[in-house]
Amino acid sequence: MTSSSSRLLLLRSIFDSPWQYIQHITTNKVILLNTTTTTTTTTTTTTTRSGAFGYPQLKQPQQLITLSHQTLRRAALILARITHSSHPSSGSNQPRQAFLNCIRDFDRLSDVLCRVIDLAEAIRNLHPDPHWVSAANQAHNLLSRYMNTLNTHQQLYQTLESSLSNLEPADHVHPDLFAAKTVAQQFLRDFQRHGIHLPSQERNKLVELSDEILVVGRMFFAGTTAVCSYTPTWITREEAKQLRPSSSQLVSSQLHFDMHGCAALDPSDWVAHTILQQHPVEDVRRRIWQSQRESPDEQIERLETLLKLRHRFAKLTGKQTWAEVVLEDKMVGNPENVLAFLDGLAQDTRPLALQELEALRRQIHSNNNHNNNTIQPWDRDYYSHLAAAHRTSRSCSSNSNLSAYFSVGSCLQGLSELFTAIYGVSFEVETPEGPDELWHESVVKLGVMDEQEGRLGTIYCDLFAREGKTPGAAHYTVRCSRRTDLDEDQRDMQFADSLPRERPLIDQIYPDHLQAQPLQVPLVNNIHGKIGSYQRPVVVFSCSFEPPDPSSRQPSLLSWSDVETLFHEMGHAIHSMIGQTEYHNVSGTRCATDYVELPSILMEHFVRSAQVQGLFARHYQDDRPLSHDRFLSHLQEVERNKAAESCHQILLATLDQHFHSHIVATPGFSSTAEYRRLARRLAVPPPPAAAAAADDNHNPHLHPYPHRSSSSSRSSGQDTWHGRFGHLYGYGASYYSYLFDRVIAQKMWRDLVQTPGPCGSGSGAAPGNVLDRANGERIKNLILRPGGSIDPWLCLASFFRNAPPVNRHANHTADSLARGGKIAVQTVASWGLWDKSSSSSSSSSSS
Repeated sequence: MTSSSSRLLLLRSIFDSPWQYIQHITTNKVILLNTTTTTTTTTTTTTTRSGAFGYPQLKQPQQLITLSHQTLRRAALILARITHSSHPSSGSNQPRQAFLNCIRDFDRLSDVLCRVIDLAEAIRNLHPDPHWVSAANQAHNLLSRYMNTLNTHQQLYQTLESSLSNLEPADHVHPDLFAAKTVAQQFLRDFQRHGIHLPSQERNKLVELSDEILVVGRMFFAGTTAVCSYTPTWITREEAKQLRPSSSQLVSSQLHFDMHGCAALDPSDWVAHTILQQHPVEDVRRRIWQSQRESPDEQIERLETLLKLRHRFAKLTGKQTWAEVVLEDKMVGNPENVLAFLDGLAQDTRPLALQELEALRRQIHSNNNHNNNTIQPWDRDYYSHLAAAHRTSRSCSSNSNLSAYFSVGSCLQGLSELFTAIYGVSFEVETPEGPDELWHESVVKLGVMDEQEGRLGTIYCDLFAREGKTPGAAHYTVRCSRRTDLDEDQRDMQFADSLPRERPLIDQIYPDHLQAQPLQVPLVNNIHGKIGSYQRPVVVFSCSFEPPDPSSRQPSLLSWSDVETLFHEMGHAIHSMIGQTEYHNVSGTRCATDYVELPSILMEHFVRSAQVQGLFARHYQDDRPLSHDRFLSHLQEVERNKAAESCHQILLATLDQHFHSHIVATPGFSSTAEYRRLARRLAVPPPPAAAAAADDNHNPHLHPYPHRSSSSSRSSGQDTWHGRFGHLYGYGASYYSYLFDRVIAQKMWRDLVQTPGPCGSGSGAAPGNVLDRANGERIKNLILRPGGSIDPWLCLASFFRNAPPVNRHANHTADSLARGGKIAVQTVASWGLWDKSSSSSSSSSSS
């Protein structure tokens, strides 16, 4: 067995083999196989026993609090150096060099703070020890508050603005300065969004608005998932019996029927979703669907308050709308471009979605003798389930037990093989440097190895659900890459020694005369293709999969959606590893919001390809591969109703833009009216008429729990689902980004494999070699490696211009993209989500 095969076997078994998993969680240590990796790097390490994330000074929670205070004092010292007239790096008479020195210091200041803030963010979401969580919250709050004070620091702002304005005209458009200018613009926008350029009275008002937006936004977001905010609904014992026997027994076991034969239902849990998908009676489905679609009046009020506060904030900063504030540094540039892009998608997508709906109606009518002329929103899941069951009954095999081929370990092994093939990058299980490095016994430390550069960085895999851990999939950036040899951090102490000991640096923060950096980071020299020393990135890849079951000797098995999530999130992680830049503010995933999802959506295309499926889809018991025909049948099934799902995303993205436009300032603005207006135009199936939506849920004579429905919105029967659209808080005015990157990723995939898959998914057997190293190097070097240090439009232009064979059409596309702005957005919009030549056949085949 080769060393490479041994490493892959260990990678799979550490996640899949219950006995090896027990050994891992018991000893917190993995005995690595005796392999040698040739590298060209020289790494500075320490022999001291490591603490959290490999930092020797973080073995106890209190040390994190101490570290945060040390970081605060060091940040204040760097701030003083930046703004002090005798700054040792400001002696250059060259405006370009003075600008670069200034930006390097700003980036260093940001990195010193973010090293601890980002680390604390991961700990407070993942650590099982409440003492560590408390310490992380204290550290995060202390340094975040300090960072906010920097956004109103006049002298810091003036120093940055002056260094930028002193550049020669040619330097403003010089491509070599794009990264530094991007960092500068990020800081300037932060300053200006805090009103630093405004008179004091208006600046104070802006600060008040920021605080209100934060408070109201958090309240709104919390209300989007609160169980108590759902309209209570119910099911009777007789209705539960109308489900098919297996489902009826399972559902009934989860319900508590009262003396009248009624059971309350939580509309948000799996029981309600199962009933909605499988119950044969329309009134029951409609009742549950409506309860899932309603939001309390107070939740709608929170949303509208948030939207109006954002609009007032935008006007105070000189913008017309909140969307203008958000989009000024995005690829699309402005709200008009976003809406034009979304309108184009809607025009192409809605007819296909209606075809899907009609095909479903015809199939149900012919197979089950249902006479419904229309499919209502509460019918779609039910009829889709019936149609899928009918197709399964006709086929020779079922796709229901495919999870046996998708173990966590086999998926990670396949990812490592995929990255080795296309990028020359692989994963190696590493031994923790001490018992304090990992926060839970189930966490696995992976070293990310590059064939040329050696060790790129660290991915901590925290993949299994546990009590107290923040659920869901997430990518935590604990440390970004950054060039460090030009920091001149030894001058910090020289500068501190020149200051009066009794004089504070800022806000009663006095110089810290520690000779070392508060959080020491290993540095790497002699990196292939790079000059200088760099700190390597560290990320945490977190999911909530079921852990392996040692008693049954069964590994953690994933659903198909879990597999897609794993590949998607690993797209972010590998972006952080490969995108190593001079400035931490543009490293890896720190790029434009409407560009950052591109690498991850590309991974969704890879996981659907037959070649990649062959790398990971193997049965956990006997290692037999999943047959291609069965895999293709499964993909065709999950791709059904893709256009209708896309219509829903287009509706949400359009709603997001409208909610952050000038309409929120019009008299009588109603978010519910705007939502319903857009739904009538864009939703598939279209929303029901108001009369149809008023069901038994709102009849006090039929409702077995009338006292639980107190809100006026709950008695009106209105669809107010937008009150549960949580992304309006975190992604306000930028929800379009996923659709935007989906179109770009699909175009790139077509270019890579030279043919689209069904419905533009890229699935199935493509004639192109998706594991081709040359194509992988194009992605690695032109899309991933720059991070946010190069204009993303130029990255895309280079990618398509370098597409083999080079042709006039490819060059024209590249030229349009390189121009950026409206022309580039129109070019992306012209690609669309669907292959025009096969869209009609794809829709008809869905029956």
